[in-house]
Amino acid sequence: MAIISFRYNLIFVKTSKTAGTSIEVDLGQRVEDDAIVTPILPPSSRHVPRNFESEGGRFYNHMTAIEIREILGPEQFSGMFKFCVEREPVSKCISHFHMLRNSPLHVTPQTVDLSWDAYCEQGRFPVDHRKYSEVVDGTRRVIVDRILNYDRLQQDLPGVLATLGIDGFRLIAREKSEYARRSFISPDRVTQSQRAAIYGAFSETLRLAGGALGLTGIAGDGA
Repeated sequence: MAIISFRYNLIFVKTSKTAGTSIEVDLGQRVEDDAIVTPILPPSSRHVPRNFESEGGRFYNHMTAIEIREILGPEQFSGMFKFCVEREPVSKCISHFHMLRNSPLHVTPQTVDLSWDAYCEQGRFPVDHRKYSEVVDGTRRVIVDRILNYDRLQQDLPGVLATLGIDGFRLIAREKSEYARRSFISPDRVTQSQRAAIYGAFSETLRLAGGALGLTGIAGDGA
């Protein structure tokens, strides 16, 4: 997903399991009619996709910041405020696991009876750092201006948007919250070895976004 507002000079880059669809629904109603707002699945009566087809290319759900830059051009991209959201890795994986088990859009014969242990062993975690970073001279660096902490969205997102001219923003939508209603795993049941595997997979995420998450210096075992 992308929301690109030229009136408010902002680009929202969507990451996985970080309330991105809810942000799309609420923010899409506040930006101008000429903004670029990509479709979501499942569709919502409160969300109006628009202007996502362009001469330069098609904007689509979960596209990366690099892909957005390629369509907009580096000069326009660099002059806009770009933000995304990240989440503590274990919490993010638990949410991803429940989506695989509970979402009609994601349940497959391979996931319908998937256990948490098997999920961790497979290691197919929702690692997103490539969506908001790029490699320059052999080093990966962040190319968005702000990484918001999922756990502080209600407090921090309205303030960020207010600095861009969107006053009084409230995150109201609870899109896809039903995926967590049938719970199969809770944080207290995640083993230390599973935490180590998750934090190992998210090591680059923590290097790039750990400061925003308050997780700088966290050991690989997630202790």
